[in-house]
Amino acid sequence: MQRAIALQPLSRDHKSLLMACLLIRKGLGKKAAIEVILDFFLQCWYKEIVPHFEEEEAVLVPLLVKYPGGNEFAAAVLRDHELLRTCVTHLDQDALNERLIANLADQLEQHIRFEERIVFQQMQEFIPEEILSQLIFPENTQPAICNNYPNHFWE
Repeated sequence: MQRAIALQPLSRDHKSLLMACLLIRKGLGKKAAIEVILDFFLQCWYKEIVPHFEEEEAVLVPLLVKYPGGNEFAAAVLRDHELLRTCVTHLDQDALNERLIANLADQLEQHIRFEERIVFQQMQEFIPEEILSQLIFPENTQPAICNNYPNHFWE
């Protein structure tokens, strides 16, 4: 099933964030400096992920709870967001190591794939197209961090 036009900006964000996860894994595999990988991730977090989560929580979650079956998806999305926020709190507290960053990249990727493969697909089945088409998610006009990060630690 093709992605609903209204959800495409979120899917484009997801694609960029999946690339960030891949670059983090590559950097870890190449034994790049953990401080550089952390800086990269935190820039992605504050400039891309946090605004993305806020959009989903402001628009997607309230829509989901209006439909039978949507409550479970809304709860799962919110639970994943909170889990990721908690993980980032640990990063900010200097409890930093390669395993924690790798686990965080894995959690983020699993969350994105869940939204893309399950939540968005199901939304397109149980939410009428005329309702979905009214959703407005602004297109992210800033270039993705992974396209502009000056240190290519993954190479």
